[in-house]
Amino acid sequence: MGERRNAELGEFLRTRRSRLEPHKVGLSVTSRRRVPGLRREELAEIAGVSPDYYTRLEQGRHPTASSGVLDALARALRLSTDEREHLYNLAQVVDAKPSQIPSTTDPSALDHMLDVFGHTPAVLCGPFSDILAANDAACFLYDTDFGGLPAAERNSIHWILTTPTARALYGESWEEAATEMVGKLRMETGQRPSHPRARALVAQLNRESSLFRHVWRQHEISTCVQGVKTLHHRLGGEVRLRSEAMTVHSSQGQVFYLMLPVDAAFQVAYASYAAGR
Repeated sequence: MGERRNAELGEFLRTRRSRLEPHKVGLSVTSRRRVPGLRREELAEIAGVSPDYYTRLEQGRHPTASSGVLDALARALRLSTDEREHLYNLAQVVDAKPSQIPSTTDPSALDHMLDVFGHTPAVLCGPFSDILAANDAACFLYDTDFGGLPAAERNSIHWILTTPTARALYGESWEEAATEMVGKLRMETGQRPSHPRARALVAQLNRESSLFRHVWRQHEISTCVQGVKTLHHRLGGEVRLRSEAMTVHSSQGQVFYLMLPVDAAFQVAYASYAAGR
């Protein structure tokens, strides 16, 4: 048998090393560098590991590392909290197997919860941002009948990356929003690297979206920080909503994503639409 490799871990280390400017870690630059960021041997010295060992990690020839080494690399690379967690997941230092905890929530109860949100757009997603359900207000906001989509396309990342509707709705912020969602998928796949749904979705998005291919190569990660978003609705015009997330603790991996209207623009548009149906 050949030696076990970990290309994902190596690529993540390489992309983060290339982003770290020498002067930010106290190195003086006296000559022109052929590539951006630190050299491998420079990072190895800062982290306190041998250059050969670090090279093997970055080349994927070491599939994992001890928690002490990972801590040292995280500090040397100045990783954020989310990036540090992702590094550990890739190294499989913590259990990264898909959870076997079954869902215990009655599906009818989740449907009732969607109805309770009323005129507030609400989308229920499972692991890897698969769309499980959406209320009428969400379908109006996103101008999409999610329940009518083919099963392979019923995914919020696929929707934002591949549909003209999403581009029109997000306008100038489309690329930023899509990149955030791809980064969230990168985090999830780091936690469940062998999950068949993750592999299938990544392969599908690689085929269908050039932006996905670019962002995925850069190893961008995100937790989709919530905040106010300005959207350009086909019927409601410019609407401002605050995005929030609510975890369904009784159903493993399920999250309600809510869009709370900041002003009256969306509510007026949706009320007019609902009254005319």
